[in-house]
Amino acid sequence: MSKKATISVFGSKPKNAIVVPELPLAARNNCQSGKWTIGDKEYGSKLAMTILKFSKFFGSLGQTQNTLWGQLWFVAEAGDLPQNVVMVTYVKGRSLRDFNRLVASVQSRGIEPAEGIFIPEFAKHSGQKTDENGVLKPINYYSLEWDWVERDDWGMVEQAAAVLADPSNLSRMMDLDGTRQMICLDNLPPHEIASVMAAYANGLESNGELALPGDENDLARMPEAV
Repeated sequence: MSKKATISVFGSKPKNAIVVPELPLAARNNCQSGKWTIGDKEYGSKLAMTILKFSKFFGSLGQTQNTLWGQLWFVAEAGDLPQNVVMVTYVKGRSLRDFNRLVASVQSRGIEPAEGIFIPEFAKHSGQKTDENGVLKPINYYSLEWDWVERDDWGMVEQAAAVLADPSNLSRMMDLDGTRQMICLDNLPPHEIASVMAAYANGLESNGELALPGDENDLARMPEAV
């Protein structure tokens, strides 16, 4: 009996492991539909996640210009998104403020929030927006409200720790496309964060790089805008 031929191009997920894609898998929390989307595919609104990494950014993404963002690298444990694969999403405004509230409240209990399960839910809001003719019209939009629960099964935490212990995985947890018009604020002192925000308010230099006031040689510059 002949041996079955095998082929290895992308590799497969080992048992009890998490996939870290070669290219970031961006899950958008769609504020217009109140559902999660990946690329052009729309998923549902239910999700429970383990968070592997959190970073603060300032800049522009999509139609939102010059604002504070929270970048979340996570794994879906339940809900409508693919499971056992690392994804990235971005939160701002109400969603980011409520996330910060929840993290602080869990920390105040002497608990590391990443050891538990985060549950974001889409909350509907009403507002007004000016259309292309300058007419003010009512609109509906969604933000994320966050909940957190302690876990019974620690298997996912062990898998997440294994992912974070591998340098090759960490090198893939960089979203160059999503952050091409942002600057990371992690570990920056307050005066440098203020400089970054002021630089964005002053616009870009003629060469397409961010104009940072003062001596900011240690800060990353923004790549040319697309």
